Amino acid sequence: MIDLNLTLIIQLFIVLSLVVILSQIVFKPFLATLQERKDRVKKAEEQARDLQHRAQELMERYRGSIAAAQAQGATIRDKIRKESLAREMEILQKATQEANRVILEIKARITDEVGAARSGLQSRAQNLSREIAERILGRSLP
Repeated sequence: MIDLNLTLIIQLFIVLSLVVILSQIVFKPFLATLQERKDRVKKAEEQARDLQHRAQELMERYRGSIAAAQAQGATIRDKIRKESLAREMEILQKATQEANRVILEIKARITDEVGAARSGLQSRAQNLSREIAERILGRSLP
């Protein structure tokens, strides 16, 4: 059986004293340091969440800006394409008109040359027929 003597009470007193002293000197500062570390980690996690949220908002704004720029670029590209098509049609119309004008001029020149050639050939044909008739008849015609 356990004897309760004075040494046991002294040892119990020493242990309890050490617990109180160590509690004040070691355990409370250690627990306070742990709590402070826990608070800093929690604060860092909150800051990280805030930064991540802010980065996400910035990324969404960035994507929105890119989408707007792409839409604006598409609008500008379509406008330039329409303008270039209109300009192309204008150039083609001018070229067609110029080609038609040149064709009409050439046709008129050909018509004039054909008329001149016909009149020249007609007078030559008359002279030639007169000459043939004179040779066949053997006399000159009036």
